Amino acid sequence: MSRKGENIRKRKDGRWEARYITGRNSCGKAVYRSVYGKSYTETKEKLKLEQFKSKTKTQLISQISYKELLNEWLQNSRIRYKQSTYVKYQYLIERHLIPVIGDKEVSSLSVTEINTLLGDKLKNGGLTNGKALSPSYVRTMALIMKSALNYAVLEEFCCPVKSEIYKPVIKQSRVPILSHTEFCHLSAYCHEHLNFTSIGILIALNTGLRVGEICALRWKDIDIDSHLLHVNNTVSRIKNDREKCKWIMETPKTASSLRDVPLSKSLTKDLLRMCGCSNSDYIVSEQETFINPRTFEYRYHKILCASQVTDINFHALRHTFATRCIEGGMDVKTLSEILGHSSASITLNTYVHSSMELKKNQMEKVENFFNRGQNQGQ
Repeated sequence: MSRKGENIRKRKDGRWEARYITGRNSCGKAVYRSVYGKSYTETKEKLKLEQFKSKTKTQLISQISYKELLNEWLQNSRIRYKQSTYVKYQYLIERHLIPVIGDKEVSSLSVTEINTLLGDKLKNGGLTNGKALSPSYVRTMALIMKSALNYAVLEEFCCPVKSEIYKPVIKQSRVPILSHTEFCHLSAYCHEHLNFTSIGILIALNTGLRVGEICALRWKDIDIDSHLLHVNNTVSRIKNDREKCKWIMETPKTASSLRDVPLSKSLTKDLLRMCGCSNSDYIVSEQETFINPRTFEYRYHKILCASQVTDINFHALRHTFATRCIEGGMDVKTLSEILGHSSASITLNTYVHSSMELKKNQMEKVENFFNRGQNQGQ
């Protein structure tokens, strides 16, 4: 039976147990620990000692700064992220978060103040080098702050955060895609003028690969017999400690991006033609090492100009491929796996654009359906 006013009780095995609160979980629920003794007095003394230690720890923890928290969270999370993602987060923390809130104690800064900081980054007060930060940039900063605070709660650096950290809504701008005529014209031009750049364009038009994935493709990633292309790596740009950029090859952005993509017979023939001319391990490179995406995109725009096709960014070829696949009757699940997406909803919401021609065809189908119904009713 427990003593009145105390969380101390005698157990059935004869020992005395005292319970005390050590902190709160992410839901705000109390987390308990216990100490044991042979007598009530011994157990009570142990309880006082643990409560004193806990109080001292809380006082020390309450003084932890955001600079210490963000750096500790980043190091603790390093194993979870790719090198390019880690470097990006490190840059945002050191350049935008620590200069503003680094000296503040974690326990003293409210979510309202954090939201004000993020809001200022979108306005004149958040100008950096004369340019306001984009919603995407600020959204990443919000995700960093949220993850860091969740880590702080688990480590008992602060109480659970009840309010929601503001995350700017990113408006998806419509990406221009090639029309059916332009698609066919560009494909024909690349077939006729086959080189290390045009073969990369053909890969994008027929598989939807990202530019970094194409630059990382090696001849060993092509299985001619099975007509398969293995996506195992991507080329990414990161900044070093001196803020100088360099290109690295790493695994793709998500686990879903590691995939096998079927090759069309036409693309397989073009790859065989280029394989005989290549002295590099990389498909779109003339050198021993991979070509960086920025250089490849520069050469891509030169081909667009020569072929007299609308000048659109390279990533638009991925959108074009996805749209053409849907128009051709491919199911969304299959397309999603080919593109390397984690879910079919990402494919539909981001990469599939219904052309006006397709819209008209769909409307005609609906009209014909209703006309048949009316005729049957007469």
